[in-house]
Amino acid sequence: MAGRHPATVLMVAPLDPVAGRRATDWDDVVARLPEIDPWPPDGPIVLVAPHPDDELLAAGATLAAASDAGTEIRVLAATDGELSHPHLSDAGRRDLVERRLAETAAAYVAAGIEPTRTRLSLPDFGAHGDADAWGIALAAGLVPLLDGASVCLAPWPSDGHPDHDVCGRVAAIVAADAGVKLISFPVWSWNWDDPSGPQIPFPQAARFDLDSDLLDRKRAGIDAYASQIRSDDGRRPVLPAEFLAHFTRPAEVFLLPPDWLPDGRSGPRT
Repeated sequence: MAGRHPATVLMVAPLDPVAGRRATDWDDVVARLPEIDPWPPDGPIVLVAPHPDDELLAAGATLAAASDAGTEIRVLAATDGELSHPHLSDAGRRDLVERRLAETAAAYVAAGIEPTRTRLSLPDFGAHGDADAWGIALAAGLVPLLDGASVCLAPWPSDGHPDHDVCGRVAAIVAADAGVKLISFPVWSWNWDDPSGPQIPFPQAARFDLDSDLLDRKRAGIDAYASQIRSDDGRRPVLPAEFLAHFTRPAEVFLLPPDWLPDGRSGPRT
């Protein structure tokens, strides 16, 4: 992507979701993180979701808590996730897009999240092919959503999936241009990173603890994504239980702006 919004992709191939790290491998790391408090911030929250379900996996409970508080939530859906089942025909992919749209709406209801959702319908896995064009289109969609926003949530720019990485890089630049604080979240990183020497910058991280109500609501939201977590054709689910366990722990982990970090943290209300 040329000009103000470069979109160089860091290619770190995510591991197979069954062969990767187990959620329990990260228990000690997550337990040592400080808590995010208070939450939510004053003002609208924008979340950049590379694919349908990323917002629930990474931040479902955090968004639900914000909705409970009456905070405006704006979700930018970069793609429709049509390549989650790469064996499908073109017609099958169109049907899958409609199914995933319905699943996302059901997930929001189940989790108690009340966002406005803007679809860009960029090509799924498109950042692997033409990162510049993909990133330019993403930036154009994100700019108006950041008007008046308090924070922007987006994937960690080294998450290991090209769409996630470009979403994170573009969000960082566009949010900085808009004067909006950026909060990053890992998704695929939990699967391929090494807890004994992580690449995720945990000195910048904090956790949002989930009470039983928020955890139940998040799990119900994730369960709405039937096309991803269950199989109806004999193939392995796109997101098997081993992978989902990273996102059903009683905490969500985020990388925070410097002025929200421990030892001087002021929290989201600054």
